[in-house]
Amino acid sequence: MNMQKYFLPVFLGCCLFLTACKENAIGPFDAGTPAPGPVSNITVEPLPGAVKLTYKLPADKNLLYVKAEVEINGEIRETKASFYQNYMEIQGFGDTTAYNVNIYAVSRSEKVSEPVHIKVKPLMPPVMEAYASLDLNADFGGATVSFENSAEGELNIIMLTKDKAGDWQTADIYYTQKPAGYFSVRGYDTLSREFAVYVKDRWDNRSDTLVKELKPIFEKQLDRTQFREYVLPTDQAPAWGWVMPNIWDGIIVNNTNVDKPGFHTAPGEWPQWFTFSLGVKAKLSRFRFWQRGSWVAFTDRNIKKFEIWGSNEPASDGSWEGWTKLLEGESVKPSGLPMGENSTEDLALVGAGEEFVFPAGTPAVKYIRIKVLETWSGAESFYIMQVAFWGAEAK
Repeated sequence: MNMQKYFLPVFLGCCLFLTACKENAIGPFDAGTPAPGPVSNITVEPLPGAVKLTYKLPADKNLLYVKAEVEINGEIRETKASFYQNYMEIQGFGDTTAYNVNIYAVSRSEKVSEPVHIKVKPLMPPVMEAYASLDLNADFGGATVSFENSAEGELNIIMLTKDKAGDWQTADIYYTQKPAGYFSVRGYDTLSREFAVYVKDRWDNRSDTLVKELKPIFEKQLDRTQFREYVLPTDQAPAWGWVMPNIWDGIIVNNTNVDKPGFHTAPGEWPQWFTFSLGVKAKLSRFRFWQRGSWVAFTDRNIKKFEIWGSNEPASDGSWEGWTKLLEGESVKPSGLPMGENSTEDLALVGAGEEFVFPAGTPAVKYIRIKVLETWSGAESFYIMQVAFWGAEAK
């Protein structure tokens, strides 16, 4: 009897609650309100491959965002901006023609205002600027293309060449946001062949294709067995038994043995440098060095920033008289992970060696001096495991 006394009010309360929930179904709280008014006072700022729109928002408490629609390459692209800001940037234009843009104010219930129609005309996009600047020339073992990208757009520069059947094949793809630069494809015979290059951005805008018939310049890896120490008075001495000839013994351990000796210095004067002979006078095309790998990769005394200098008549007092700077280099970790953390890609680069290209016009030299400016940990001594040089012996 007592149980029935308490059960009945509870049961009735639950029924009333469920009924109330049913009758007050949750929906957009501005469902009954009209669409917001349009944006106004629109100004347009042309940018490279983009435009920035600034506008006055409608005075509507239910406004959620503003969107713009524009047709590019046959596709309607939509850009949105929160009601917390009064501007937006529309990106991805592949040329400098005029485009029709429709701008809408949108409420929290996705009610859309009447469109505002405007015309915009972007500045030259990075994909066009880069294409206009392309310079494709024969190089050691292949071809080199240079480019400019002042807006630092995200670009892919695609190099192609023909296979034995005469069909175009991708030789390499170079991703860049640099304001200027160059890259090379190599490994080809010295016979004339066609190379081509075009530029593409992340919106799949593509440039025309530059095609040239080029004759790759002869290149070979210089014979390591001819390398010799050429110790000068200001050079850094070896330490802990890790001597210079170790770096041209040809033994590449590929992250398997951090104890295999390379060339190691002790703390002292900074920066530090060392000198050796190539055994021949050569016009250099590229250089590769191997750092100490595995868990030591991109840490400790591994070289981060350096310079390569060349000479044919080094000053006997160890000064820099008679030396020419050939190359500035920096070791870059592909993953960008903190020091001590390495990805598979990081370790693959350590195993393959880090490669640097000598600029066009580099003079032929016999003697090399590597000047170490910075190590990965900031330590004022360094180690290096292997070096290799490519080019052509000077006549």
